[in-house]
Amino acid sequence: MWEMDFNGTWQVVSSPDFEDDYLNMRVPAHVTLRQNGDFVMGEFEIGVQYGTLNGGVYEDFIDFDFEGNDEMEDIFGEGQAALEGERLIFELWPYHGDEWTFECERRR
Repeated sequence: MWEMDFNGTWQVVSSPDFEDDYLNMRVPAHVTLRQNGDFVMGEFEIGVQYGTLNGGVYEDFIDFDFEGNDEMEDIFGEGQAALEGERLIFELWPYHGDEWTFECERRR
């Protein structure tokens, strides 16, 4: 069975939930994923949000928990990432908050 490869650093290129100026406010917005079989861990830094994640790979998507910081407030939640063609669709669902979607391209 063929396994999806989520490894690498993915540059956030757009979001329906945030203006482009916000995405790269501190650093170039990115998601870094390290996949080892069915397990994945990583980090993200988007706008003023940053955090770590860990979860599992399920055929064509990743399901994960995350924790981090958003404007100096702790955030926790769940999320998913899935490949759509050459793009990674990265979603964060903070507990007691909004849901955010980011479109990413693999850095070369």
